[in-house]
This record gives sequence, structure tokens and C-alpha cells, in this order.
Amino acid sequence: MTNWKQITLTTPRLILRPWVESDAEALYRFARDPLVGPPAGWPPHTSVENSREIIRTVLAARETYAMVLRYDTTDSLSGEVISAGTPVGSVGIMFKGCGSYPHMANTEAEIGYWVALPLWGRGLVPEAVKALQARCFGDLKLDGLWCGYYEGNEKSRRVQEKCGFVPRCDMEIPPHPLNGATKEFFTYLSREAWEVMQEPVTHEMSLREAPFRAVASGRKVIEMRLFDPKRQLIQAGDEIRFTLVGGDESVTALVVGLHYFPSFAELYEAMIPRVGAVGLGYGEGEVPRPADMLEYYSEDAIARFGVVGIEIKIRNS
Repeated sequence: MTNWKQITLTTPRLILRPWVESDAEALYRFARDPLVGPPAGWPPHTSVENSREIIRTVLAARETYAMVLRYDTTDSLSGEVISAGTPVGSVGIMFKGCGSYPHMANTEAEIGYWVALPLWGRGLVPEAVKALQARCFGDLKLDGLWCGYYEGNEKSRRVQEKCGFVPRCDMEIPPHPLNGATKEFFTYLSREAWEVMQEPVTHEMSLREAPFRAVASGRKVIEMRLFDPKRQLIQAGDEIRFTLVGGDESVTALVVGLHYFPSFAELYEAMIPRVGAVGLGYGEGEVPRPADMLEYYSEDAIARFGVVGIEIKIRNS
């Protein structure tokens, strides 16, 4: 790691890039909330200048990334739009001597994170953490990763669970002045366990008669879904077993690509020129309308999670 240099990473909904001082206003907007920092052990920011100083002195650390939106999204509290390009959280890799876990080996690191309150529950943190796992085990050739959370911080515990970390140990601590915790828990992910996580898996989906026949015939090559936590688990190389609703027929398809969009309107606009309406599952002569997807998903859910076009290819029997 002597030739280290900061890089930019891209995930389906985020750009992970170094913090810059011009991010101070956006950082203060979200980091001043008392529900965000104290559970993770740091105090709410007190001003834009305070946030700017923290960017200089804390967030400028190597392998610390601003979580920047790739697309506009909706603030779940105010209903206002949070624009693409806005930093909405932070995620970083801490090496020996810099993290919370005191017994880290030289070939290990610790991952820390937080995200803005209006975006809680959307899977953005697991998305960012998984990108850093790939960075750590792929580019940085580490052997293991640690993660920690204070007692009572169930949201952080669930993030770590979703990302494959398993409980390893806990430490008694003096009552924390910000959150009152008297215990800190640590979880661990080994390189070997991470490599197993990268192996293809089979997902289950149910389809009505018409879309099932379109998939089975090979005509439908894009399966359109909400990009909710269940679909966030799908990776290229996985398989999907489609089952006919109310029947016992099934067909298996290989996931050959994933296409992410903020809305079905944008998915239709991008994918129809490529695969045609038939490729999205429409019959000959049918008019494709993004509004058709409102039969399955609410506008609120689409604004919250975005959507994904899962490119598939039927497995030969």
C-alpha cells in the first residue's frame, strides 16, 4: 500500500469519491442531526464551518469516501428532492491504529459508515460497504475486515449482518458521553468468507402467465423490478428461477447484466431502443407504458428505491 492513491468508486446508486471542502454545506445539512452522529460515537456538527474543518481534519483521511448520489431522490422526511451530486453520507476504511478495534493485524482493516437520516432504510450503506469490501479484498489484498457498533445501534448491526460480517467479540467501555453505551460489539469478515459471498446464487421470482411465457420463450430479456433490498442482492452471474403463478412450471435464467434507473420511465427510455417492447415482455402491437408498472409498485416505493432492469438469458435445458 506504499503506492496508495485515493480513487473514485461507483455503485448502482452512488459515487464514492474523496471529500472536498465545497461539500461542507451538504455535510452540515445531514451531520447536524442528533439522530445520526451520536449512535456512531461522534457529535452533531454545529455549523457549516465546523463541517468544513471536519472535512479537512477527519474526512481527508486515506480511503475515506463521500457517498454521493448518482440520481435525484426524495427526502423521506420533507418530500423534497435531494439532487444528484449531493453527498449524503460517508464510508471509509481504517487501518491498524486508526480504527476502534484495538487488536487489528497489519493485513486487516475496519470499515465505518453513516448515511443521512432521510435516506435510512434504502440499502445505500450496504451498497457502499460492499464496494469497499471489494476494494479491500481485491485492490488492497487484505486478509480480513472488522466492523463495530455500540450497544443499542440495531441499524448498524443489521448493516453488518447484510454485508456478511459475523459477531466476533465485544468490549466493556465506560458509559459513552454521546449515546450512553457501555459495550461495543465487533464483527468480522474474512477473505475466504467474502470469496464465498461472490459465488453465484439462485433467486426465486414468480410471474403471471403472459410474462412467464415471454421469459420461457426467450422473447423477454429484461425483467423489470423495484431495486428494493431483495433485488439489491442480485449480481451478474447469478441465476433466477421463474415460477408460474398458480402452477408448477418453472424456468431458469442467467443474469447477464443489471441496469439501474431512478424510475421506470427512464428504464423504458433507455431499454426499448435496445431490446424493443417485446424484450420488456410486451406482446406484439402492445404499447409499452411506464405507468403499467404502477400495478406492481407505488410511486413512493419507486422514488425511495429506484428500479432495475435485470438482463436475462434462458438456460438451455
